[in-house]
Amino acid sequence: PGSFDEAVQGVDGIIHVAPPANSNFTNPEKEMLLPAINGTVGILKAAHEYNKRNQTKIKRVVITSSFVAILDLSKGLRPGYSYTEKDWCPLTYEQGVAAINDPFTAYRASKVCAERAAWKFIEKEKPSFTIATICVPLVLGPSVNGFKSLDDIHTSNAYIWSLITSGKDTKVVHIPKEIDVRDVAYTHVTALERITETNERYLIAAPTSWNNQEIVDIIHESTVIPESVKDTTPISTKDQRLPDHYDIDSSKAQKELGVTYIPFKKTIEDLMLQFAKLQEILKH
Repeated sequence: PGSFDEAVQGVDGIIHVAPPANSNFTNPEKEMLLPAINGTVGILKAAHEYNKRNQTKIKRVVITSSFVAILDLSKGLRPGYSYTEKDWCPLTYEQGVAAINDPFTAYRASKVCAERAAWKFIEKEKPSFTIATICVPLVLGPSVNGFKSLDDIHTSNAYIWSLITSGKDTKVVHIPKEIDVRDVAYTHVTALERITETNERYLIAAPTSWNNQEIVDIIHESTVIPESVKDTTPISTKDQRLPDHYDIDSSKAQKELGVTYIPFKKTIEDLMLQFAKLQEILKH
């Protein structure tokens, strides 16, 4: 309580981003669910109390949520189905607490419970500001500051790093949906700047799906990615593609926020240019 009181002083809007993913927990409730929920509700409480005390008001709070707060894995791949902002993951708080040996279930539960807590706060407290939640899938792409060490690589990009440094054929891993980190940033800022009188939920994702094979194809066929990256990247087996699966309808964000999507090829190429520099750093 009170952790955000100083942070909300004198601002018009707030972007509350996601906490780092943590798969090395021993207590999912204390290390996953409660930090996610308390962080989200805490920033809303701080903004609400600030507005009640001051004439200069906070007008908008944008919250990073996740596609896993929407995705219902119990329904399988759901070919022909399009997920929208109206969908919710059915996982409960209790299921998250019980997921002691299941990091992904605990992660999913933390995301859906944190976002539901935000909407419950809005419904109960009726603050003078509005909120927008941004549900994002796997986030990939270059870092603002580049990478100076392996510790600088966040979880999603670390998956790509492990792929390009495997140096051998690798099993296919499907990435049903992803988004470039720069598109995520644009969506958050635009949702903050286009202050509306309504609370909104947005689902954003690039329109295409990818797997390991298509990623390594991009790398080996690119004319801008250095040979040093190609030398450590597996070639793998051609023509392995995703099975039919669900789609994501992000038309609301495109229509209301003007979101467009950076091509996946550019996402990978820009990331590889930074990874090439990191490879050089790690040699010394």
